[in-house]
Amino acid sequence: MRNSQALDTSQGDHKTAPLEPAANAPSGSPLVSLDSPLFKEVSVELSAKLGQVTLPVAELLSLKGGSVVTLGAKLNDLVELRLGQSIVARGEIVAVGEYFGVRIVDVAKL
Repeated sequence: MRNSQALDTSQGDHKTAPLEPAANAPSGSPLVSLDSPLFKEVSVELSAKLGQVTLPVAELLSLKGGSVVTLGAKLNDLVELRLGQSIVARGEIVAVGEYFGVRIVDVAKL
């Protein structure tokens, strides 16, 4: 990470200082693979996206209990499982007891 800048979080004004490579880190050291055991216990938050709609503000303000908003997704469309803004899988909505679930149909490759 030569010529990178780091944030100095000491008291006072924020300043930047160049980062120096670790003395024992050879240039071009291999990076840790995402499938390394190091990452196996890390938790991430996934969200499911069913569909979306664009409404005029006046229509949004007129919504009340019992109103129905029609999304652009059809009943048999797959939902997207997202990690941040990235789609990592697609699947079908299923019932899991009292909860919604997603049966995976397609998953991203690493």
